[in-house]
Amino acid sequence: MSQKRPVGSLLFLSFFWMFIFAVSPLASGQKTGLQNYLPRDGEIKGWKINDLPQEYKGEDLYLYIDGGAEIYREYGFSQVIVQDFTNPDGKSVSLEIFEMVSPESAYGMYTFKTSPQGEALAIGGEARLEGYYLNFWKGNYLVTLTGFAEDKETVEGLVEIARGVDLKMPENGLRPGLVKLLPEKDLVKPSVKYFTGHLGLFNIYAFFPKEVFGFKEGIKADYQDGISLFALRYPDSGISQSRFAALWKSFGESPKFSGLKKIDDARFQVGDDKGNRLVLNAYDDYLLIMFGKLPTDKALILLNYLQKNIERKK
Repeated sequence: MSQKRPVGSLLFLSFFWMFIFAVSPLASGQKTGLQNYLPRDGEIKGWKINDLPQEYKGEDLYLYIDGGAEIYREYGFSQVIVQDFTNPDGKSVSLEIFEMVSPESAYGMYTFKTSPQGEALAIGGEARLEGYYLNFWKGNYLVTLTGFAEDKETVEGLVEIARGVDLKMPENGLRPGLVKLLPEKDLVKPSVKYFTGHLGLFNIYAFFPKEVFGFKEGIKADYQDGISLFALRYPDSGISQSRFAALWKSFGESPKFSGLKKIDDARFQVGDDKGNRLVLNAYDDYLLIMFGKLPTDKALILLNYLQKNIERKK
C-alpha cells in the first residue's frame, strides 16, 4: 500500500524551495562564476551585449568545440563562458573565457593558441593580437576574443573588451617553473610553448604518431640561430633514464629518422627526413632535446647551458 506524505511536510517543502529560489543568484540577477568577468552592457563604449552568455563545463566542452576539445582537456579544462558583442555598424566580437585548473594550464593553452607573429599587448599576464584574434592569460584563465574582420573598428573593439575583462579578473598567476630553465641569450620569447601531454608536443613537432615520451610536463623555445630546445620533465631520474633508453629504440625503428649515433652514455643524435639534427640528453629528471640544422658541437653548448640552469633551480 502506498503511503501519503503529510500535508504539513508538503507545505514545508514548498516554502523551502520558494525560499531557496528567492535568495538564489539566478532569481536576484546576481552574476556568478565566470559571469563576474563579463563586461556589462554599457561598460565598453560603442559595444553592447548580444543575447545571453553560454556556459559549458567539463565534458560539455565537446558540444561547443567540434574536434578541438581534446587539447583543452589535456591541459586541464574546467569551464568556459561565451558572450557575443555587437556595435551599431554591425561589427561583432565573440568573447570566450576559459577557466583552467591552474595558472600553468592557462599559460599552456595561451602558448598553444599564439605565435611569434602576433603583436604583444599589456593585458593580463601576457597577450598577443594576431589579425582579428586576441588571446591573453591571467591566473587560471585563458581569454580569447574573435572579431571576424581585421578593420580598425573591430580590432579596437577586441582590445577594449579584453581590457574590460582584464580589469575584472584577480591577480596574475605565475608561469611554469620550466620557463626559467630556458637560456636567455638569443631566445625568441614569443616562441615559448608549454605543454603537458602528447597532443601539445605533437602539435609542435610530430616526433611519433603515438605517445612514447611519457613526460609530466614540457617546454619548447626557438633561438635566433635557428635551433629549438625542448625540456621534458619526469617525476624522477629513474623514469627519465628509462624513457631515454626506450627512445633510442623508437628513433632507431622509425622510417622518419636516420643516422642514429651514440655520443656518450647520456646523449645520442639522430637526423630527421627534413635535414634537421636532433640531440637527446638524459639529465637528472629531464630529457633535453636540441633540434635544428646546427652542428652537434653547438647544440651541446646550448644543452650545457640548460643543464646549469637545472642545477641552479635545485
